[in-house]
Amino acid sequence: MRSAPTCAGRLAPLAIACFLALVLAPSVARAQETERFNLSAFGAYDIERFHSPGADTAGLSSNSSPDGGLLIDFRVIDLPMGKLGHKPALHLTGGITSTSRLIGPPLEGTKIGVARVLDLSGGAVLELPLEVLVKGNAGVSLRVGWDGGYLLTSTSDTGFLVRSKLRVDCVRTGGPLTGSLIGFGKGVDQTFGWDAGSGRSDVHVSVQGTILGRAQPAPPSPPTKPGARPAPAKPAAPAIRMMWIFADVTVDTDGGPQVDGMRARAGLGFDVSAFATAAFASGH
Repeated sequence: MRSAPTCAGRLAPLAIACFLALVLAPSVARAQETERFNLSAFGAYDIERFHSPGADTAGLSSNSSPDGGLLIDFRVIDLPMGKLGHKPALHLTGGITSTSRLIGPPLEGTKIGVARVLDLSGGAVLELPLEVLVKGNAGVSLRVGWDGGYLLTSTSDTGFLVRSKLRVDCVRTGGPLTGSLIGFGKGVDQTFGWDAGSGRSDVHVSVQGTILGRAQPAPPSPPTKPGARPAPAKPAAPAIRMMWIFADVTVDTDGGPQVDGMRARAGLGFDVSAFATAAFASGH
């Protein structure tokens, strides 16, 4: 049976993340008015498996753990592309995630082990709506960019690890499955060990389903001249998702005889920006 301190240690980072979300809520609500900055939080349960002789020998081929954290998305600039409703844009992303991970041997002569990990992530992504490439296609975007992170671990022998990959993802940007994606990454992930951390490829699939949303009012119609026929009302903007469930699967390989891995997660996410905006709007 797990001791109370161990359980408390695992849940403490998630509690801290929730506290930070509440502290940031007022400023997030003001930033959300421009629809450029988004702050979200999540909690999930994570299951992973290592495929390597070292993991099998140590009896550590699988691990499971609760995880949670905060994610930010800042739309820095929109690219002018005519009358497109959803324009291409450059995003900067980041976040902090706390979980437990299987860590490959970080140095020659060390062994595989399980460690608490604090993942400090960041990235830059160019988002291209597919309607730019395929006429009439709406609600799906292609995202091309870089995603990386510094992983701080709870053991002195693993210390500081690096994750850095170029990514191409196809993402659903509208409807009840907003956020669902399938993507490919190529680069470095040192959590798989000193001898298998480079030249890695992964396939990532995420299915997300909105369970709570907030409707947006329809944009105002332009004024009409006296006696002129009134212009048809514009449709309401797509609803903003506020809470969703998700399931992720990532398969990662070095393409050779070294460590391969698979991670699966299922959990609940909520948009701190949308909740803060709704709460502060109702208070005025």
